[in-house]
Parts: sequence; C-alpha cells; structure tokens
Amino acid sequence: MKRSLKAAVLGMLFTGAMSAALALDGVVVAVPARAGAVDGTDQNSDEFIWNLLVQFAAPATEGKASPVVFETWASDVDTFSNTPHWPDPGAPKKLQASVLRSLTAAHGDPVVDVPCAPPGNAAVGGFPTTGTPTPCIAEEVKRNKPQFDYIVQNGLNNQAGLTAAFAKNFQVVMPTDAVSVKGDWVPVQTLLQWIPALGSIENIRKLYYTNVSDGVEYAVVSLHVSSRQNTNWVWGTFEHQMNPGRCDQIGCFDSFGAKAPVVKPNQQTINTQYGQCEKTGALSKLMDKAGLSPVWENYCLKSSQVDYSAADGTPYVLGNSVIERIVGNGTVAASSCIGCHVYASFGKDGKTLPAATAMLPYNPSGEPIPAVLQDSLKFDFMWGVLLAPPPSAEAKK
Repeated sequence: MKRSLKAAVLGMLFTGAMSAALALDGVVVAVPARAGAVDGTDQNSDEFIWNLLVQFAAPATEGKASPVVFETWASDVDTFSNTPHWPDPGAPKKLQASVLRSLTAAHGDPVVDVPCAPPGNAAVGGFPTTGTPTPCIAEEVKRNKPQFDYIVQNGLNNQAGLTAAFAKNFQVVMPTDAVSVKGDWVPVQTLLQWIPALGSIENIRKLYYTNVSDGVEYAVVSLHVSSRQNTNWVWGTFEHQMNPGRCDQIGCFDSFGAKAPVVKPNQQTINTQYGQCEKTGALSKLMDKAGLSPVWENYCLKSSQVDYSAADGTPYVLGNSVIERIVGNGTVAASSCIGCHVYASFGKDGKTLPAATAMLPYNPSGEPIPAVLQDSLKFDFMWGVLLAPPPSAEAKK
C-alpha cells in the first residue's frame, strides 16, 4: 500500500467512520478482532485470556496484596542480558521506557533504562504533560519461567547467542506454556490530573492496582497479554474501565467476562467514558476463588486475537487506547497484535534487520509480508529480541 493511501485510510479511521467494520468508500479494510479457538482447550480466546489474568494477577504470597504473580517474573532487563537471572523474591520493581516508543523516536537501538517522561502522543488521549512528578507512562514487560528458561537455555538472550543460533538455522519455538505480560503504569498524581473524576489518590488505591517503583507510586492502566498456546500465540489486551476513550474507534468485545459483550465506539465524542464493565458470574467466581483484589474487577478485556485476518481475508485489528494510541504512534484502528509481532526476528549478526524494524511505526496488520523477513529468523513473535545486548567489554577481551 502506498504511503499516501495508507495515510488516507488511517485518517479516515481516526475520524471514527466505523460501524461493524472499518471501511473506505465501501471497501472494508479491517475488522475488530474477536474471540477465536485456542489449541488444547474448549475455551475461546476471551475466556482463555481471562483465566490467565486470574492466575497472574493473584497475590504472589497469600495474605499480601502485592506483589501479584506476574510482578515476580523476569523483566526484559533480567532476560535480555549477558548475565541473565531470574529475579529474587522481593526484588524492587523497576519500570522502563516503552521499547516501541524508544525505537521509533530515536531511530536506532532502543534505550529503555531512562527516566519516565511524557509520552509522545499525550495530546491524542488528553494526557497531561506538566506536573509533579513528571507526567509519564512507564512500561513493564514480564516473562514467566517457561519462557525465560527457553530463551536463556538456548542462548537467545544476547547478540552472541543469536548469531550462533542464526549460523545453525535454529528455529525459535517457545514452549506452549510461555506467557508474557506488558503493563503500562502511570504515577497516581498524574492519573488524578488525567482523570479528575477519580477525586483523590485514596480513591485511586481503591480502584486500581498500584505499586511503588523508585519511590513513586504507580497505577496499572493497561495490560497486553500473550500466550504461546497457539502457534500464532493467543493475544488479549485489558484496559482500566476509567481509561478515557477505551472503546473508541474499534469498540470493546468480551464474550466471557463482561455482561455487555459488545460496546460500540462513541462516534461523536472522543476520549469519553464508557462506564463500568460489569463482570459475569462465571468470571466473578474465578476471581473470588483465586483471591484477587477487588480492584481487578475494574479492568476490562478490550478483545482477544488468534489470527491475522477474518475468514474472508479482511485484516483483524486490536489496539489499546494507552499502549498503542498514547505511548505508540496514535493508532488503535490500524493496530494488530499478531500482525506486528510476527516481524520479531534477528539476522546473522544477532540483530533485528532494518526491514523488520521499519514496520513498527506503521502498526502492520494482516498477513505478513515475506520479503520483510528475508535473511532473518523469526523470534517467535517476541519483540524482546530488540533488547538483546552485544558482547560485554569483558567478553571481547
């Protein structure tokens, strides 16, 4: 697609000209992703993703509200390192800058160990840019033990190991129980600026899951979840019910956990509130049994995704109003979990080639373009490969 046509399509999508499908002059260009089949279970992907959240959002230690299970997993920094390590219990929370934002803004190797700063597309979501502490959205990517072990045991945690893997044509296939969670966190003071209706920081603590990093209290506003249960992985994205515009552009779909399984986008007002996503009895029972804090009832599944396209070939789209729209490049209606992550790859020098990273600013959707992955090996949909470090100074001696 030529850039001018793509811009026209995206411009049309931003104006909200969408009903059941995203269309241009009567031609459907994308449809919102909906629940699909999950290998090895009779659950559809909505139910499957909710079951994962119930497991990883449970308290890591009975009787303690935090940390929750996923916070005890390995971070990007723990994993993609010349000295990878599984974190010790009680290790302090360390948030990072968005990998995608860092890569697209700097046009070079991503740098994530930097102070939390205002997101590049703050205006799109009405997000504040001044205040104390500095308004920002911090990222946290966590990988469970099966995924961490696979990466480290196969030497895929740094560029030297990836170079060796490429030389022997090693095919990266994560174990089916591999799970990743990407969380976006906002300082509670900034959250109150962004959404004044919350009233007070004390109310935020009653409505959001919060924790402290480097002396600053943050609240989770969005989560991306991926599971290797399917060959193309099973994907889902969650938003806090108070996120402004959480169902804008593509709507919200939850066939398992929400009493209202379909919420249409507001076509007249952007960044509006969509109200409570009241939970079904089935989900409430799961949450109660797992001992989840009541705050997790305020998080809503936007939708899940298991394929590139609908049966007729129309690309699926699924984007998060915070992760893609405010932190990324402003697009929700052109985002696709699978369509983007399929390009995660590495070349003969253990680095992701420019042809693949060039796709990221455009939020690719639909079936992958084979030429983009020429001279590359896939990293099984995991963009953490971008953070694989070069050999240390000691190793070079």
